[in-house]
Amino acid sequence: MMLYISALGFSAFNTKEKAEGIVSDIIANPNTRYISNYKSDEIKVEYYKEYGTEFGLIVRGALNQEEELTVYSLIPYAIGSVITDTHEIDVVKGERTDVYNAFCEESRSGTPVSFFLQNVIDYLEIEDQEDVYIEGVRLVAFSVEGTVILPIDKDDTDLLLEEEEDVFREELLEKARQGDEDAIQILEDEALESSEILQERLKDEDLLSILEGFFVPLGDSEDIYSFLGTIEEVTETINKMTEERIYILSIKCMSLYIDVYINSADITGIPSAGMRFKGTSWVHGLIEFEFNGAYEEE
Repeated sequence: MMLYISALGFSAFNTKEKAEGIVSDIIANPNTRYISNYKSDEIKVEYYKEYGTEFGLIVRGALNQEEELTVYSLIPYAIGSVITDTHEIDVVKGERTDVYNAFCEESRSGTPVSFFLQNVIDYLEIEDQEDVYIEGVRLVAFSVEGTVILPIDKDDTDLLLEEEEDVFREELLEKARQGDEDAIQILEDEALESSEILQERLKDEDLLSILEGFFVPLGDSEDIYSFLGTIEEVTETINKMTEERIYILSIKCMSLYIDVYINSADITGIPSAGMRFKGTSWVHGLIEFEFNGAYEEE
């Protein structure tokens, strides 16, 4: 997944050999270091280095009893601006030592989301605690390609109807979660009807003119998504090491709010509020726990 550090302005560091210098610098001069030896013979460590406001790189690794460091990965990180409400979050350890994936459902729309867990050590420290409250998750996406496309035209009546439909659907979802069989049946019927309408319209219309947004996982990687959403805000920033220009796009995709980071060299078109963005991204999440995590700050 080192490919995705280019989203944060590291396009020249596209091989393991080229990235070794960055890894050494992060380990020697981190902004923050997180440590945990919970349930393990080795000490897990994360070194965070900022290269802009609330974004940078993480070096994940482990220390053995002789305090020798094994580096597992170099990954991008960013802190999402919006906390997404969820009912439950399930965390699953991946095949690799340093990888944890999380799964949740966005409360309002019921949209399922799987993401690469960013704050692993926070999670390990509270894994068996029963009194931990989860406030939500901050979602970000790192994109290596994307296109700006025109929005779907809507008038005030369309917007009002959408708002009413969202409220109605949210109420149905809540009833369905409580076991209301009528609500479950209505949701199933709506899904079937929507699918049939979409198939019929696709005979004469383009997909992008029908769907305002979508959020679809790609292949076997549960945290890689193809998605389409409306740009609500655009921020331009600079990687202070490489001086490459980065766009931060605040995007609404269905009822999900997600911050997309993309290198300006990798986007087709000029992003602006009201336009839509279509791209492929690696989705990360930072779970907001109500607890005091153990860490050291350098």
